[in-house]
Amino acid sequence: MSIVLDTNKRGSVGEYLKEHTSKKAKIDISSSFFTIYAYDELKKTLDESDKIRFLFNEPTFIKRLETNQKEVKEFQLQMIQREKNISEFPLEIGLKNNLDQNQVASKCYQFIQSKAEVKSVISSGIIASSNISVKNTQGKEYLISGNGINFSLDGLGYSDRKRWDFNTVLTEKNIIEDYDSFYNSIWNNPSLVVDVKDKLLEHISNLYKENSPELVYFVTLYHLFNEKLVNMDDMAKIKERTGIHNTKVWKMLYNFQQDAAVGAIKKLELYNGCIIADSVGLGKTFEALAVMKYYELRNARVLVLAPKKLRGNWIGFKQNTKLNPLVDDRFNYDVLNHTDLSRENGYSGDIDLNKVNWGNYDLVVIDESHNFRNNPALKGKKTRYQKLMEEIIKSGVKTKVLMLSATPVNNRLADLKNQIMFITEDRDDAFKDNLFIDSIENTLRVAQYRFSEWSKLPKEDQTTETLLPMLDYSFFNLLNTVTIARSRKHIQKYYDTKDIGDFPNRLKPLSIKTEIDQKHKFPELNEVNGLISKLNLPIYSPLLYVMPAKMDEYEKLYEQVVKGGQGSFKQSDRERNLVNLMRVNILKRLESSVHSFKMTIERIKDKMDVMLSKIEVGLDYQVDIDDEIDDEEVDDLELGTKVKVKLKDLDIIRLKADLEEDKVALEYLLQVSSKVKVDDDAKLLKLKEQITDKIKHPLNSGNKKVIVFTAFADTAVYLYDNLSNWLLNEFGIYSGIVTGSQATKTNVPKARNDFEEILAHFSPKSNKTAVKQEIDILIATDCISEGQNLQDCDYLVNYDIHWNPVRIIQRFGRIDRIGSENKDIQLVNFWPNLELDEYINLESRVRNRMMMVDLSATGEDDLLNPESKNLKYRKDQLKQLQDEVVDLEDLSGGISITDLTLDDFMMSLDKYLKAHPGLLESYPTGIYGVTNINDKLRDDAHPGVIFCLKQKNFNEADKGQNSLYPYHLVYVKNDGSILVKNTNPKKILDIYKAICTGKDEIIKELVNEFNTETKNGNKMEKYTLLLEKAIFDIKGYIEEKGIKSLFRLGKSTILDNKVTGLNDFELVTFLVVK
Repeated sequence: MSIVLDTNKRGSVGEYLKEHTSKKAKIDISSSFFTIYAYDELKKTLDESDKIRFLFNEPTFIKRLETNQKEVKEFQLQMIQREKNISEFPLEIGLKNNLDQNQVASKCYQFIQSKAEVKSVISSGIIASSNISVKNTQGKEYLISGNGINFSLDGLGYSDRKRWDFNTVLTEKNIIEDYDSFYNSIWNNPSLVVDVKDKLLEHISNLYKENSPELVYFVTLYHLFNEKLVNMDDMAKIKERTGIHNTKVWKMLYNFQQDAAVGAIKKLELYNGCIIADSVGLGKTFEALAVMKYYELRNARVLVLAPKKLRGNWIGFKQNTKLNPLVDDRFNYDVLNHTDLSRENGYSGDIDLNKVNWGNYDLVVIDESHNFRNNPALKGKKTRYQKLMEEIIKSGVKTKVLMLSATPVNNRLADLKNQIMFITEDRDDAFKDNLFIDSIENTLRVAQYRFSEWSKLPKEDQTTETLLPMLDYSFFNLLNTVTIARSRKHIQKYYDTKDIGDFPNRLKPLSIKTEIDQKHKFPELNEVNGLISKLNLPIYSPLLYVMPAKMDEYEKLYEQVVKGGQGSFKQSDRERNLVNLMRVNILKRLESSVHSFKMTIERIKDKMDVMLSKIEVGLDYQVDIDDEIDDEEVDDLELGTKVKVKLKDLDIIRLKADLEEDKVALEYLLQVSSKVKVDDDAKLLKLKEQITDKIKHPLNSGNKKVIVFTAFADTAVYLYDNLSNWLLNEFGIYSGIVTGSQATKTNVPKARNDFEEILAHFSPKSNKTAVKQEIDILIATDCISEGQNLQDCDYLVNYDIHWNPVRIIQRFGRIDRIGSENKDIQLVNFWPNLELDEYINLESRVRNRMMMVDLSATGEDDLLNPESKNLKYRKDQLKQLQDEVVDLEDLSGGISITDLTLDDFMMSLDKYLKAHPGLLESYPTGIYGVTNINDKLRDDAHPGVIFCLKQKNFNEADKGQNSLYPYHLVYVKNDGSILVKNTNPKKILDIYKAICTGKDEIIKELVNEFNTETKNGNKMEKYTLLLEKAIFDIKGYIEEKGIKSLFRLGKSTILDNKVTGLNDFELVTFLVVK
């Protein structure tokens, strides 16, 4: 006789088993699933049985055979899911979220150990359906068979969903005997089945056993990031084959630098590009060199594009000299300046630009890539940006692009967009399929708008915590895809640096103000500035003197249409800006040294004399700016030096009048500056005083070293000429000078006057070289403000304050480096003898006619006045630097990429997976760990729980809304308040890593405390309430995102996200923090 079970009646299968199974019954089950909650529902019936044989009718817990790699991967993923179903069957997640998994798993383990035999088929298709056979000691034997029976709450009929299965109960003796014979023939055949009881017990024990904090951390990371790591698997194996681990550069890298190099290689392979934006002093240059060596070992052609002032850094690493620490690696890359892309011919070093095969580079490395802007070009001429994009990246062989950039996002995302476009070959939809980002430009435009809104908040509210919820997660996804960015604080807090050493202690900066000269013969700065701001400087702006009738002809010749025809950029505008830059430059040279100021005035006056003489003899004129201005400022103008004007087209009367007027002012300035002699130079005398004090009272025992930075080579030469002999005679110490152009020399006997030799003599330990006599005082321009490790030194002087505060921090990064042997380091800044507000206003008046409009498509709401915003940023930042040494990412008014990227955690997970193969893939969820707070995290972490949850109702289209989607992290304090919201996963993961890494054993006293508190997991009400608080935090976030989507084009998400409570989430892990 057969009975059809009503599958829409709750518990149809389970209740039948409870009612019709006698004590001491023998039960045989075949099912593709086994869940602990199905056992819990049938606990009384199963515990009273005599014996159970359980057969997995799909391969589960069997040894994974090595066959075709793709088949194995697919098969493993299916089998791992069946193994995970023991605690994760979808319709049982609601139960697990009551945090009772621990006790249920423990009781299930005891039952299986004492009463069950468990086997699994080796391959699919041996048993088609799931069945339960019961042999009672009292009452009838029966067989339940059907297409929906599985050993899960759903299969037993305890879910709320409608079922349309056809399940029958068979009691005919002959049918049951036939089934028993069939079941036994499989059960007893070793070629068809394998015993997996120990594997099942091991898995269940993982559900209730105490887990180390580190394991819980990596299980969490696995669920958050494994999908992103799958693509990286295969190319990771290439790394071992290249032999990169055996190179000198690899062995020189610290652990966090190796992580960056590996991460960059993966991004280059997957996405064709990467931006390394690690903070100052963390060694971006060496990370890049490791990446370059990896590609050179694969026979790739590598090109480095560097600012002219940093060219020497890169050349040094490929030279065959004893002073090159990487000489054994035999680097073979080419080095060109950024400016070389504007040149058609001539030589750059030993490279003939006319013969370069631009399209044949496999990897291009761009140093200071944030300065590589897409500026409007002169008519008929390509900008550097265009040449790089069209002739190197898009043409010839497939070119990968590695960029080294400054860290802060600050108030411009246009620079970031330009860098990303190098990676995507200018395709705006390049990440549409894999990141669900339809438009890179729109993503950055929205982020820029939100950033601008954030920057309008009161200063005390401008924090990372207030910014993150304002940004769309498509922006985070974009950053995580293309950037690697870690801050100094990140490395200090979240990496184990005991083998490296720490950063030195920064003493409070010394701020020094002096007069120009001791005898006060030089006029007041305000008077001098008044003269400078009135200079016409026609030698830099001949088009402003073209006769009106001829102006259209010249404008058409040089005008550049921009923004798709919406605007134009005229050569006359460029020249106005150049004149203003020159005025600023003259003022900056006065701030640097009266000597540099005098030399600049002389050069400008000489050029005016040349122009006047050309007018007299009737020669045409061409603009020549030489090296009067910093590269990066001229770069913004993309001037070119080929702009010529015909003398007959100029208003000669007005031109001569302006030249003569300028000459009068310049002759006066030359006269007053010539009166200031070396012995009267108040600033130079104060520098001598500071150096004397440092030598006599070293910060660190025996360390006499000092670096003096200046923006100008003229000043550097002046200082060297007036300090080197005095230092040798007075103290018996040697000096050196390095500049990007004029002078590189030292008074060390028999030492060569070249860049590498001088730096090696100044900082031999950090350069790993042995020298007989060291240089103690180094005078330098910004040619060494980046990419150099000079941490033998502990005292750095900024003889002039650079207009851009970032440069000040970059300079200090030469000595403020991890692993320094110096306990303390000192920054000394020479400021103009004015109040800061007065100084800023002085410069802003000089710049008052600057009209460089931000021509790139940003979300700025104030495109016509970016300069005023920059002035505010500069003012706030310079004020900050008067009182403290800050990291680049901590400059006021900006936010750092390091606050936004999660790539570091993916690299940690990747490393852990390789060290523990197979562990995390099938590890159950719902697990917990107990940890404590490290001393250095006392301010960031508090007792409570970090929950990792997975949203059940989600769709792929929403992936762009959340960088962790469909996962959420929330940190809840014990009082129920939210310590870190789910909108700031970076901060939670930073804390998670710091309080778990290295704790690979359970902390027994904390676990005992937790078990006592919860009565071994039987009283979890407190933690269930905290879980509810976490879910309320997530619900609020989802609803807010849904409301925001109402105001966007396309379908709103507010109706799709049916998130109501606990049962809408799967508990992945929870970490109890004591």
